[in-house]
Amino acid sequence: MKNILFFTLILFAFSCKKSEVTVNEPTKVLSANFWKLDRFADTEGKTLSQNQLNSQAQALFGLDYEFRDDNVTRAKDRITKQILNAGTWYLIQDNKVLDIDILGFKGQFKVIEISKTKLVLQAENNKMISAGQFVNMEFIPAL
Repeated sequence: MKNILFFTLILFAFSCKKSEVTVNEPTKVLSANFWKLDRFADTEGKTLSQNQLNSQAQALFGLDYEFRDDNVTRAKDRITKQILNAGTWYLIQDNKVLDIDILGFKGQFKVIEISKTKLVLQAENNKMISAGQFVNMEFIPAL
């Protein structure tokens, strides 16, 4: 009887699995942390220089971006931590497009990559960049 009880207990212990929460849904990954713009690059990955960016594009470097679960997006100054802008965001077209509506950073951006360590969005040249028709914006988690 003790052996059966012991065997049942061992079987029960091994059948219980720890459920690890993996953040792999794009919306969950996007809202898991703040993001900061790391660089602008052409579609082949070459980093664009500061003289290829206008002042509006350069200003994006000084902000941290938050994409909250409730589809509110906020941009805060990296130094003062004050929220400067707020608006909305939605992943659309089967998570292939990020629709952002925030002053100074508005548009529909093609999603190239969303991972825990990198967010890459592609934008059509919208007068922020003086080179090429498309540009990639690479974000990394803000610390």
